[in-house]
Amino acid sequence: MKRKTHTTFAAIHLGSEKISMQILEYRNIDKCKIIERVSRRIRLGEATFKNKVIPFQLVSEICDILQGFKLLMEEYGVEEYKLQATTAVREASNQVFLLDQIYSKTGLVVDVVDMPQEIYTKFVAIRNTLKSYKISSEREGMLMMDISSGGLGITLVQDEQIRYQENFHVGIIRIKESFERNRRESMHFNKALTEFLSSTIGPVRQELQQASVQYLVLSGTETELLLRMLGRDESQLLHRIKAEDFHAFFAKMRRMNLSQLISAYNIPESVAELALPTVLLYEQLLHLIPAQEVIITGDSFIDGMRLLHIGRKTSPELCKFWEQELISLFHCIGARYLYDKRHAQQVERLSLIIFEKIAKEHGMGEHERLLLRGTCILHDIGKYICMRSHSKYTYQLINSTDMLGFSDRDKEIIALAAYYHAKRLFDQSNRNAPIVPPDMVAVVAKLAAIVRLADALDRSYLQKIRSCNVVVKEGKLKVQAVSKVDLALEMWTFEDKADFFEEVYGMEPILERVDK
Repeated sequence: MKRKTHTTFAAIHLGSEKISMQILEYRNIDKCKIIERVSRRIRLGEATFKNKVIPFQLVSEICDILQGFKLLMEEYGVEEYKLQATTAVREASNQVFLLDQIYSKTGLVVDVVDMPQEIYTKFVAIRNTLKSYKISSEREGMLMMDISSGGLGITLVQDEQIRYQENFHVGIIRIKESFERNRRESMHFNKALTEFLSSTIGPVRQELQQASVQYLVLSGTETELLLRMLGRDESQLLHRIKAEDFHAFFAKMRRMNLSQLISAYNIPESVAELALPTVLLYEQLLHLIPAQEVIITGDSFIDGMRLLHIGRKTSPELCKFWEQELISLFHCIGARYLYDKRHAQQVERLSLIIFEKIAKEHGMGEHERLLLRGTCILHDIGKYICMRSHSKYTYQLINSTDMLGFSDRDKEIIALAAYYHAKRLFDQSNRNAPIVPPDMVAVVAKLAAIVRLADALDRSYLQKIRSCNVVVKEGKLKVQAVSKVDLALEMWTFEDKADFFEEVYGMEPILERVDK
């Protein structure tokens, strides 16, 4: 019998406007072949954004479509699958009932992704496409703007690092559903919508005013419509358009009402109703920052799902690149709050040395390692607001910041670990401390205990320890710190912080200074 050399994988996206599936065979990131594509239209976003509820008839329709997808998966012998839902399901008040119905009728498990994860999934696909066209941010920056049915993600990439990221609840269908039909047909609608969009995304302009941008990269559900109106081939993966040509097109569009759009571009009324919000939103985005060239890519959320799944399964090098990109965002957030970069990097370096020695035995993997790095970099940002209560404000700042690629749960873990690096987790006397959900207690305690020790090792903020070696033996964690200067402050602080680490890991931390 011939040995199978590939894996069959299905990526399914339950979106706001359609349900899509790709079935593919892969060996690694470079040897991947899509063998089936299928999609079904479903008007999920219009129902959810207006009433926050998915009607029962739509629930039944979704289950029927997914049951059909499952039969197709069985025909192709699919071994792995990932089914992810985005904005419309995420915001539905009856989400839990939908997921239960899907599982009961199809056996499929749905992963509902948070907005920063949704934006990041497409970000990864777009960056991969740009790389294949040899378009990078090494010399000039690129501002990436992804517009979905219910959201907008704005990401600035410069020198191959994320310099700014913000997400908004401003999607095309959401905008349409925000205004009644009689308002959309009013002669004042264009001006009112322009003012609405400008006030919503206006604060980004100040954040980006010092940035230098060569490329404005646009993606989203309505880019096909935009390309059709521009007379471009929609099937092409990437389009490059001069910024002045875009501005001329927008100037022409802005003067048209709904009936004129229908007549000029030969599009149905339902499409024309989306065209105007699309054009006006893109125009506002173009005004945020001058760009020399506009790039439109055809990448979709499902393309990012495919790339992330195969990359994580087969390419450690690509995973490392993705990790460093996310770490650059942590530093961007830290810089916004004037963090001490050298101290943050020292705490991160020392934490990782400890982590590598104990992670496997204590059930921690690559994801916990990434959360630990984020905690180290951001653990002191609350000092920007108040030195005396910095832990409280660190927690609040982290929780109120969008973190590209991370779930709300991940963000909560980072925020709690940062808070409890300076506070005792099980101290009942602190009534104002944030509550740790029971399912997070273990991971928060493990991360906080490591950061407490690493922070103690740089208590002077002078990076006295050049290197260190960690030895785990006979119930003790011995940290041998290499330094040519006095470590009295670090040793005393380490002793004070050691008991919590021992409580969590069941081993006594010991610090030794080594002069080498």
